Amino acid sequence: MDFNNYSDEYISLASGFIRAGAANIISSLWAVSDFHTALLMIKFYELLPNYQYNMPLALNHTQQWLRQANQTQIIDWLQGLDKMELVKKQQFIDYLDTQYKPEQQPFKKPEFWAAFCAISPVLGNRPLA
Repeated sequence: MDFNNYSDEYISLASGFIRAGAANIISSLWAVSDFHTALLMIKFYELLPNYQYNMPLALNHTQQWLRQANQTQIIDWLQGLDKMELVKKQQFIDYLDTQYKPEQQPFKKPEFWAAFCAISPVLGNRPLA
């Protein structure tokens, strides 16, 4: 332990982005499957404008929606996405069909949604970037 180091902050990849001037960061605290991460990020970017680009609030609502949504609700949502490539959309739907029953909640376990956090570096009331 280095008692001469005054840093009490956790050093991570996110802190590197903050140091480089990023205004906002969505980061995960542990590895999450590509499938679950992709769905979370697609839903997050869909909801972000609805919350005036308030990243923490949009992420919170994304996590709540996905945590409560069952397989059928997620498939219905995916089918309504106009901008998603049809082949990718079908891959997601096929995966949901084979891995989950209609009433199952794919994001119910915290390991699939709780890993994500929104980091908005602020110094007092003044943004760093």
